[in-house]
Amino acid sequence: MKPLASLSRVVFSRYFTSGLISASGTLALGFIGHAIGGMGMALSLASGALMVSFADNPAPVGLKAIELLFASFAGALCFAAVWSTDRHPMLQLAVVPLLGFVGGLVSLWGKRAVAISFCLLFITIITLGIPAPANAAQLGAGTLLLLLGALAYTVYALVLGRVLRGRTKQQALAELIDALSAYMRGEAELYPGRATPQGAAADPQARAAILQGAVNDALQSARDLVLREGHGARDALWTHMLLLSLDLFEAQLAAQTDSAPLRETFDGSDILELLGGGMQRAADTLDALALALLHDTDMHARPPLPQRWDDVQQRAARWLAGHADSDLLQARDMLDGLLHNLRQADRLIGQLHAAYAMRRSPPGFEDLPDARLFISAWSYAPRQVLSHLRLGSPIFRHAVRLGLALGCSLLLARLLFSHQTHDYWVALTIAVILRPNYGVTRQRIRDRLLGTVLGCVLVAGFLALQPGLAWMLVALFLSMALARTFVTTHYRFTAMAGSVLALLLAHLLQENTHFLVQQRLLDTAVGAALAWGFSHVLPRWEYLDAPRQLRALLDALRRYADVALAHTPPAEREFRLARKHLFDTLASMTGLYGRMLEEPQARRRTPSELGEIITHAYLLASHLASFRLLRAQLQPQGRIDQSSLNWIDTSRERVLRRLAPTASAEPGPPADWVSSGDPVLARLALIGREAARIGQIRERMQRETRQAEARARTAG
Repeated sequence: MKPLASLSRVVFSRYFTSGLISASGTLALGFIGHAIGGMGMALSLASGALMVSFADNPAPVGLKAIELLFASFAGALCFAAVWSTDRHPMLQLAVVPLLGFVGGLVSLWGKRAVAISFCLLFITIITLGIPAPANAAQLGAGTLLLLLGALAYTVYALVLGRVLRGRTKQQALAELIDALSAYMRGEAELYPGRATPQGAAADPQARAAILQGAVNDALQSARDLVLREGHGARDALWTHMLLLSLDLFEAQLAAQTDSAPLRETFDGSDILELLGGGMQRAADTLDALALALLHDTDMHARPPLPQRWDDVQQRAARWLAGHADSDLLQARDMLDGLLHNLRQADRLIGQLHAAYAMRRSPPGFEDLPDARLFISAWSYAPRQVLSHLRLGSPIFRHAVRLGLALGCSLLLARLLFSHQTHDYWVALTIAVILRPNYGVTRQRIRDRLLGTVLGCVLVAGFLALQPGLAWMLVALFLSMALARTFVTTHYRFTAMAGSVLALLLAHLLQENTHFLVQQRLLDTAVGAALAWGFSHVLPRWEYLDAPRQLRALLDALRRYADVALAHTPPAEREFRLARKHLFDTLASMTGLYGRMLEEPQARRRTPSELGEIITHAYLLASHLASFRLLRAQLQPQGRIDQSSLNWIDTSRERVLRRLAPTASAEPGPPADWVSSGDPVLARLALIGREAARIGQIRERMQRETRQAEARARTAG
């Protein structure tokens, strides 16, 4: 991808928009406070705004209001609790770990609540760097100003959230189409002549699974943003484009199934190069559409025409005619099926282009019925807290771990770094690094260390130029915006921008910046070491959750296979729900697998088998998607007879049994189905084989897990 295009994707993304909103609101309140009451009021208002801005993520206005108001009032309470104990070190040494525990417990409400959790941790920790209040009146006034800044930012964020609601949906769609484009490029790289990008997975199927996981993540985010609060024709248009994107992903899955045998069959011909090149052109078109969505400009590139695959089919027919091998009959059917799926993908890309072209005056599109079934359930019910107040809860363990780590950092800072003015940086490092999952914590340690070093180097170079106040303010604004932009995507850039922000603020307050650079590096290293050490306290290793996730994945595969192989094609709503459930569980399992690979070797259980399960689950989903499209193509033409329909029913029952919690050993489909010349039977055979492989891998996982547990009991 060209550097300018990559930069454009960042600048016009919803993440950078959030960064701009956060930085603008915080600095504006700081300027207003300075104009009214001087530097003290400016810092109080800006601190309240900055605190609550961490929870300012795209959402319906009602939900966002609940989150921001909770963060405002809870954060003000944390501020008051810590500031009031500043003259009582022993009491503060108890209050800070307690608030750390509460902040960690807040994350029980899900991914969005993690941001609220950090709001509370952030204000708890930075309050340690504020001089003690002279009296109760100053404590009350300071707390009130902080709350006022948080509430003012809340109003500002809610107004902008309403104004930018449609724009946010558009950006989420662009992110999804970008992911679909990357997946299409990955499919193109499965064919000779397409170089695999540096650093990509060597195994083509493993790389495909990674790209599929990225699409699933983008799908979930797009569904949650696009399908909420639809009130007009333009919102209906974005919903229509989201549904087309889902169908396109299914067509892409179906197009992946037969790449290995086709590579083997057509090795030495130009067919493979034509297939890869055609997919690459489709990916380029999706890239152009994603950029047009981000920029809200007209499309200039034309969508690919499905007829372009006719030349590939004709060349393949001539090539196959010159080879007498009877096995090539199967290759011909596979190629026909692949080209059908690629034509379907081209048609869907064309429909996406046509829909986007109507964005200025969109026609009436039907709303998606029961849209709430397709979006994540966000609930902040207080009763959920009770279910996590137990040692077996991963969230409770994380909260205990976080509270102990903050208490230890505070004690260490007072013993060793009492001469420093920013000793709370150790605790802040712990707050941003320590996560419920060991793998995420380990990755954040690396990102924090590297980002801090880069940030310190940038500040040293910038200050060497002796910039004026105007340039300092510009640098502050950009660092604040960038720190918010990459917080969930590339944390090392957030760490870098955060270091720049902290050091520039210190410089403006007339402190010794050169000394603070050294202190920043030292505190970050100490905080990272403490975070790593406490990540081993009451750990929750990923293998403990693997059986539950595996059951959920097999259940989702069964449900998807049930509707894909149903005797009578199901209603569209039923199929879409089964597909959503499968994609969500695959994304969860892929995330668990990635986190497990970051854990110590001794704490992993059957990681290779888990990776195989994920790969074959995606392959089974691809075969099922391919079968569904094949059936939609052949059945209206009367090319599926009663005998084939009966075999579909039989295969469906066998697949469901193989994916059941207690799979029974039974023979697979007849070996001659694959080379029978009947595309329906051939696809059913491949579906049966993948289901059988998943069952075999699961049995191997269970056997090895039992053996590992027996060895652990013996060693104990």
